[in-house]
Amino acid sequence: MGLVAGCLHTLTGPDHLAALAPLSVGRTKLESVAVGALWGCGHDAGQVIFGILFLLLKGKLQIEVIRTWGARVVGMTLVAIGITGVKEAQAAAMAPCLAGNLEGLASNGISVEPVSNGKRSKTLWATLATGVVHGLQPDALIMILPALALPSRFAGAAFLSMFLFGTVLSMSGYTAFIASCSSALQKRIPRITEHLAWGSSLLAILVGIGILAGELFGISIF
Repeated sequence: MGLVAGCLHTLTGPDHLAALAPLSVGRTKLESVAVGALWGCGHDAGQVIFGILFLLLKGKLQIEVIRTWGARVVGMTLVAIGITGVKEAQAAAMAPCLAGNLEGLASNGISVEPVSNGKRSKTLWATLATGVVHGLQPDALIMILPALALPSRFAGAAFLSMFLFGTVLSMSGYTAFIASCSSALQKRIPRITEHLAWGSSLLAILVGIGILAGELFGISIF
């Protein structure tokens, strides 16, 4: 049940799906699995941190205030992810024109030049940090409360462990699915990855703006 709850919690969160889509398009399946797992680990870390704070502070936490500001931060990170994705897609579209040929470019127009270790490290940390931010939400209590209600500590620990594992598993599966679909479509439509990158990035921006607008007008889109 913990595994099922973790998977459902991940795949029914529009902010999760919108955040991971721009990070998965154009990557290999292995890279996408790694990105999804890293994001999922960050999400788990955020949930555990929130759960521990809830248990330690209990009634002292202003849950509604945390939920409001947490949603705003999530909205802003989604917009930031979307803008970054748009810039990368735009750069990929301009690359053939700037280079004058296809040297150093993949068949979809995405640059295949080696990525520096510093840039790769920053990307990994940014992915992990984004997952943590999305995990620091009151909905993290969904994994704590059932664990507390179980008859033994072992059962609670088992539920919690499988919930966290289910989160990482479903994140990795989702990103691998996107990467596989974009790769398959690319064989028929060479520049489809570029269009998918634009679409997923714009979707992330729209979901982020929707969350921010919902908080402004007191309407929840979740």
